[in-house]
Amino acid sequence: MEKDRKTKVLAVIAIIVAVISLTIGFAAFSTSLSIEGTGDVKASSWKVRFENLQTVQTVGTAEETTAPTINSNDTSISNFDVSFTTPGDSVSYTFVIANNGTFDAEITSINIPTPTCRGTGETAEEDAANVCRNLEYKLTYTDGGTTLAQTDTLNKGEKKNVTLTLTYKDTITEEELPQDNVDISNLGISIIYSQK
Repeated sequence: MEKDRKTKVLAVIAIIVAVISLTIGFAAFSTSLSIEGTGDVKASSWKVRFENLQTVQTVGTAEETTAPTINSNDTSISNFDVSFTTPGDSVSYTFVIANNGTFDAEITSINIPTPTCRGTGETAEEDAANVCRNLEYKLTYTDGGTTLAQTDTLNKGEKKNVTLTLTYKDTITEEELPQDNVDISNLGISIIYSQK
């Protein structure tokens, strides 16, 4: 029994020595790795704007009653008022859409509503319908004449000339000519640009 006890004690001491040796050996073969550094975020901005609104270009007897203006944050052109008398009359406004920001932009939505016409006099409804049916309202790139479309890209720093044209078509028949004045409204266009 005494011999078993001595054997057990020696075995426990041997295990303790082995564990201590392994711990020292492991410590000698371990390495601590670290990653350090710094970073910064550069200034960025989102600035898709209207610029350089030019004076009206008229065709036929069309007249500009009120010239449009670009609002103070350069994201809206408003307040234009025009008059047509003869089929074939048209007005055109040319301006720049500029991406002065730090991100590429893409058109995600274009809304060109149907103009609203309101006639006066005895044939008001018929006059309004005939005039609205013979109006054409379009937004095109000045260079090439292609219509603005979804997914068109405006890269950072890029500027594109755009023309807005409102035309009283010359295909209107004599019977469709209005008997009295017709007021036209709802001529707003919205273009939504998003980060590409």
